Amino acid sequence: MLTTFIVALRAVAMLLIIAIPGYLLMKRRMLSESCIPGFSKVLLFVCQPCLAVFSFRGVPRSGEMIMNIALFALLIIIIHALMLGASYFLLKKKYKNVIYRIITIGTTFGNCAFFGIPIIEALIPEAASGVIVYTTVYAVVMNVLGWTVGSAIISGDSKYISFKKIFLNPAMIGTLVAILIYLTGIDFPSDMDNMIEWTARMATPLSMIVMGMRLATVNFADMLRDKRIYVTVAVKHIVMPMLAFAIAIALTGINVDMRRTFFVLCACPMASIVLNFAEIVGEGQRDAANLVLVSTILSIVTLPFVMLLMPLIG
Repeated sequence: MLTTFIVALRAVAMLLIIAIPGYLLMKRRMLSESCIPGFSKVLLFVCQPCLAVFSFRGVPRSGEMIMNIALFALLIIIIHALMLGASYFLLKKKYKNVIYRIITIGTTFGNCAFFGIPIIEALIPEAASGVIVYTTVYAVVMNVLGWTVGSAIISGDSKYISFKKIFLNPAMIGTLVAILIYLTGIDFPSDMDNMIEWTARMATPLSMIVMGMRLATVNFADMLRDKRIYVTVAVKHIVMPMLAFAIAIALTGINVDMRRTFFVLCACPMASIVLNFAEIVGEGQRDAANLVLVSTILSIVTLPFVMLLMPLIG
């Protein structure tokens, strides 16, 4: 268990260190806040689709694997429904204040891809090539829930539900292409495979650099004094992983690597999609940014301790 703790601590620490250049470049005014959307577009329109394709490469095509993917998607739907439902029930009376609508989705949506993949590769190296595909499945389910339930909650208005945006966004388009390639067994030339992998692996460092840039724009005093942020982070970092752990322990009849991956992804810090929805609605952007930043920073403390439970899964 101590080895698991150390490996998780090192993996999270390395991710957070990557954010430092973005922070320093902003503080030294070598980059401006106006650069952040540009970097984010490269991440979303270039790196993320390649990441989706890359995650399916090398995954064996079999009926068992397809069943595992479907089962994993069902597990993600279940845990998201439980978390969102509980948060909605507890906070709905306070929804006049946008921060509580943001908190509702903040307790549930996690950074499963950009943050989750390096953590999985560190903690489950022997199975990483076969389970990274689950990060894409997680992202797809979260994307669908985000553009439907999530957008309705954070906006307080069903008009923001966009089924068009569910399917016509870089992440989903990349995933659909990846699934088509996977099902048809199309093989790429080795040079193209390398190009896809290089671009996919840019996603994590670029996302952390963008986080560092955002961190340089916030007021630390405002960010650290809001107790609601810490309660939200505690729910996302502790309550959700513990629920995932209970589910993983209960499902002894299914693939152990899938259960371990499910646990790891549910323990990841808050996703930047929380901030994206706040920006779309035009309310609570600062609160959402603070939640995402504090969640990511505190993961260096919470995630290694939570991962002490992983060996008990199998």
